[in-house]
Amino acid sequence: MQFKESEKLELKSSLAEWKEVIITLSAFANKKGGRVVIGLDDNGQATNLQTGKGTIEDFVNKIKNHTDPTLYPSVNVKTFGLGEIIEVEIPESDNKPIFAFGLAYMRIGKTNQKLSQTEVRALIRRYDLPDFDKRYFGKAISKIELDKKLIAEADKNYYHLKAKSPIDFLDKLELASKNKITYAGYLCFVKQNYWMSNAIIKAARFKGRNMEKFIDMKDFDANIISITDKIIGFIKRHIDMEVIISGKAKRDEIWDYPLPALREAIINALIHRNYADSGNVQIRIFDDRLEIWSPGLLPKELDLKKILSENRSIPRNKVLVEIFHRLGLIEGWGTGFQRIMSECLKNNNKEPDFSERAGAFVISFKKRREKDLEKDLEKDLEKDLEKDLENLTDNQRKIIIEIRKNKNITQRELSVKVGISDKNIRNNLAKLKQKGLLKRIGPDKGGYWEVS
Repeated sequence: MQFKESEKLELKSSLAEWKEVIITLSAFANKKGGRVVIGLDDNGQATNLQTGKGTIEDFVNKIKNHTDPTLYPSVNVKTFGLGEIIEVEIPESDNKPIFAFGLAYMRIGKTNQKLSQTEVRALIRRYDLPDFDKRYFGKAISKIELDKKLIAEADKNYYHLKAKSPIDFLDKLELASKNKITYAGYLCFVKQNYWMSNAIIKAARFKGRNMEKFIDMKDFDANIISITDKIIGFIKRHIDMEVIISGKAKRDEIWDYPLPALREAIINALIHRNYADSGNVQIRIFDDRLEIWSPGLLPKELDLKKILSENRSIPRNKVLVEIFHRLGLIEGWGTGFQRIMSECLKNNNKEPDFSERAGAFVISFKKRREKDLEKDLEKDLEKDLEKDLENLTDNQRKIIIEIRKNKNITQRELSVKVGISDKNIRNNLAKLKQKGLLKRIGPDKGGYWEVS
């Protein structure tokens, strides 16, 4: 293994040079990133460094205490020759300038150059960029087709600006200026997204429990305000729904997954994702689960393990959040995760999993199990038939439940589901008809059952 100092590599003999290491790390962070290898002399020869208990922890704490903003480098100890080497790697910072011991440095060639006050001010101006959604999009607004209908409805029902035109509407909201449109304006009010490929939402139904075979897939390229209903429509085509007919005026529809929770999770993915990431929001539907992938990790202030107990909202894209809040699409108090959980429990789904994978935030919804549905049907049945249940046998009760789940079920299928013979199924069906609890609508072939 050969080591030679360069603009992205520095060699240090021992941790006695920890101050110089920290200065080098800050210089790397202010340029293109780099790596410091401790335990090698200037010629790349091993110094047989030995690390003791607590050595690395003490070193990392020194880096934290003497850099501003704080650097969090990757630190790895490796065996090298008769001793060890410590590899300390830091990427380019997106929060420049980084100061070490109150001063700012830049890596120039093989040396760390101290920046003057003028250079520091220039660096601050250069990297003090507005939030992503406040920046201006690269295409002139005159080349972008806006969703005029959406803008008119938003103005009439929510903003009341009485804008003379779509561009006037965007101007008044500071989403456009001088033939330029902000990213927030583009994402929310473009008619069709031709120019931001990573803002296209990808949805797919896979066969089985992995991604080996597709059943169906679709890309959604409308604005992010209109797109949620279209995504929900795609999902509904690929999940099951049971109809519960009770004494109420409106029938109950129970889906494999609670639609309000899916809607909340999709909107969260659209407005809180990291748009600097080249990845797409993805909806992955499997036989046993539905996953929503949103590029970007949670803000560092949020603990993945505590997101259900800590009602805190730290929006990455403040303008997008404000637009969705103004349109009544989000609530804005950081309670979205609790609402997702609540809807899952109401629908008798297990709690979803929240995780961070491959640089993305992932919500994994677990499919509603048939036995959960059966419990609901039994409760509903007990409510509707409270008095009559006393006179029903277990088999008759099971028959009613299966018919509630599938009004087109055949006698043969009932025999298998209930676990009794065809003859006993026929006898029990006749008794249920006599009790006035069951009707046959239409012929034996082509008709269906109705629970009275």
